[in-house]
Amino acid sequence: MKKYLKTKGAVIGAAAGVFVLIALLSVLLAAGRVSFVQNGIHAAGRSVETGIRNFVGGLESLYDRMHNYDQLEEEHQALLDQLAYYQYLAREATDAQEEIRRYRELLGLTEGVHNERYLDAYVLTWDPSNWTSAFTIDAGTDVGIEVGDAVINERREFVGIIRQVGRNWATVQTVIDPGVRMGGQLGTGVAAVAEGNFALMQEGNLRLSYVPSNEVPLLYDTVTTSGLGGVIPQGLVIGQIVRVGLEGTGISYYGVIEPAADISRLVQVFIVQRIDTPDPTDSEE
Repeated sequence: MKKYLKTKGAVIGAAAGVFVLIALLSVLLAAGRVSFVQNGIHAAGRSVETGIRNFVGGLESLYDRMHNYDQLEEEHQALLDQLAYYQYLAREATDAQEEIRRYRELLGLTEGVHNERYLDAYVLTWDPSNWTSAFTIDAGTDVGIEVGDAVINERREFVGIIRQVGRNWATVQTVIDPGVRMGGQLGTGVAAVAEGNFALMQEGNLRLSYVPSNEVPLLYDTVTTSGLGGVIPQGLVIGQIVRVGLEGTGISYYGVIEPAADISRLVQVFIVQRIDTPDPTDSEE
């Protein structure tokens, strides 16, 4: 019985405590006091609000950084464009200086030559064929270039011959092309024929043929154009003898010529044209 009363009393006490708590809450609410429940709800709301505010602030900060990055990227690209432009100007200035140097060198070598004129042109493309050595230049009949004109570099070294010509282009067969042949002259004054040879073209050289039987080409002797035939001017440097061999007949020699002009590095060339000087006697009556 005592145990029953003790258990029953505990239940009644707990119920009474809940009743008192509810009554107290009612009084507090009636009095306009904020309950701890409301405080909890408000605190939770404030936490959520703060979290949202922080999240939005983070997004705004990220946007600002991305916007600034885009601006930096645009500025970086603008600087790269400026750098490329200045590099282009520097290359143009270098090319102009190099062109002036070539002109000065040519003028120095042609001083006193009054029966020739020189047309300048630039190399556009090379013929890709393995059977020829030729390139195209950016000048043609519009400046007076003709088939058969001789082509040289700024050191007056023989480069080749004009073989085809259009209005604003021309094809140059180089000195080592098998289709090129001209009168040659050794330093000793001996006349022969300098001509392209297919086998020698593969190593960048040409042949000196028809050397008189009583003459032997000397190693490293300079070969120049003889001017015979009146097409190619006299005195253009073809190259030097680097090998000497006996012809198949066994009675004469031939020479292998290494061109003086560096054919593989040509950028600008000059076309040589003869100028007919009037005969003074023609003006006499």
